[in-house]
Formats: sequence, C-alpha cells, structure tokens
Amino acid sequence: MKNKLLLSNLIKKIYKIFKKNKLFYGHGTYNEYSESILLIYSILKLNINKKYKYIYINKKINKKIIKYIKIRINKKIPIAYITKNIWYCNKKFYIDKRSIIPRSPIGHIIIKKKIIKNNINPKKILDLCTGNGSIAIICSYMYPKSKIDASDICKKALKIAKINIKIHKRKNIKLIISNIFKNIRKKYDLIITNPPYISYKEINFLPKEYSYEPKISLFTKNNGLYIINKIINNFKNYLNKKGILICEVGNQKKKIIKKYKNIKFKWLENNVFYIKKY
Repeated sequence: MKNKLLLSNLIKKIYKIFKKNKLFYGHGTYNEYSESILLIYSILKLNINKKYKYIYINKKINKKIIKYIKIRINKKIPIAYITKNIWYCNKKFYIDKRSIIPRSPIGHIIIKKKIIKNNINPKKILDLCTGNGSIAIICSYMYPKSKIDASDICKKALKIAKINIKIHKRKNIKLIISNIFKNIRKKYDLIITNPPYISYKEINFLPKEYSYEPKISLFTKNNGLYIINKIINNFKNYLNKKGILICEVGNQKKKIIKKYKNIKFKWLENNVFYIKKY
C-alpha cells in the first residue's frame, strides 16, 4: 500500500537526520538540504526541474531510503555515488566511482554565455579532462552545430562519458583517450578544462567523501600545479585565432598569478579563468 506524503516534509525529515551527523557536502550538493533533495529525487526518479507537492511511498521505497541514509552516514559516501546519478546544470547524469562527481562552475558559465557571446558560435570545442562527459554534453546542448572532442587520460572515466552521451543522445561529441594534449591533433575555438589541481600533500587532510573519487581526477604532482602548468604552457598550440581557454584552478589561483606574471588572466567565479588567443 502506498502512503501519500508531502514531499517537503520528507525532505525536512532527512535534512534533520543529516544535520545531526558530521557529513561533508560539495560533491554535486551544497548542504544537508540539497543532499536530501538529491536522495529523494533519485530514488523516486523525479525531475528536478518540476515541482511536486505530494509523493507516494511504499514499504520497498521506504526501506531503500533508510538504507541509503545509513550508507551515507556510516560510510561517508557521497549521495551521487549511492544513487548512481547527479543533477548538474539542471540535467541528469549517470555517475559511479570510475569518474569524479561533476560540480565545476564551468558548466554554468557556458550556459550563461559569459565568455562566448550570443553572436559567436564555436565550430570546434575541446573538453579537456572530461571525466563523466557532463561539461561536453552541456556544450553540446548550447552549441548543437559544434564539433566537440571530450578527452581524458582515464579509460574508465570515458566509459562513463560514453554512457551519458548515449543517455542524452548527443551526436556531435567524440571521445579521445589523451594525456593532456598528447593525442590532440587539431585546433579549437574553445578549450574547456577542469584538471586535477590538488597537491598529494593534501590527501590526508580532505574529508572522507573525497576518498571515494578517483585520485587521478583530483591529485597531481608539483604541489598541484603540474597539469595546470602543462595546459597554460601549451594551450596556444591548440587554439585557433581568437580562440578561448577556460580553466578551473581551485585553490591554486594565487600561485598561478605569481608564477605567470606576464599573462593577463581574466577571472570568473570560483577560481575559473579565461584567456583569449590573439
């Protein structure tokens, strides 16, 4: 028998449970409330873009909710990995531990068209370090006529990207296995990248939630600057004239500004910069 419940009441109930426990948020959710929403919407297969007042829950669903809450609290596994999906830029993506959970502000920057204005249509786009392919897919929605390459060094991550490309029925995205620019053979109008930028020294200081994500997607050598340095020193070879590089650098902003004094970085929200090739 199904019970009719107010969705808001159920979310508040889970919110209070999460609130009592020491959990870290930031893997596709921002706090106890958004974590509760992701849990319920995932289990009930609700659309986050729609409004629901009442929902129906039976014993089976109730057991699943309880089970997932216990896993989240006891093992500190991010909800996205428990439910196997995440909402990013108002679109649903499949996710598992083979790929980092998408949360980069770059997707929102692309949607808002803060860099590429409405009168510019990039013909070729590269999503470097694509992970589960979510940013490449967002670009595909925004620029359906563009040819998009999505590259990553990790074959496992690219398998997740392939699943998401199929789910979203994107026809203009090609996957490439590449260690940064190693297997890239063309030039682009737009390069987007959210590379690993955390130092290996920080591993033991991060919340347990991070331990479930692939280390290759988070950490890199040279105090977290190795891959960013490679990108900054080589991106011009892969950009067309007036092409744009958009790169997220996390907590490395001050180091980058100090190291590359001759480059006029233009900074966006949450430590994302862009550079235009002239």
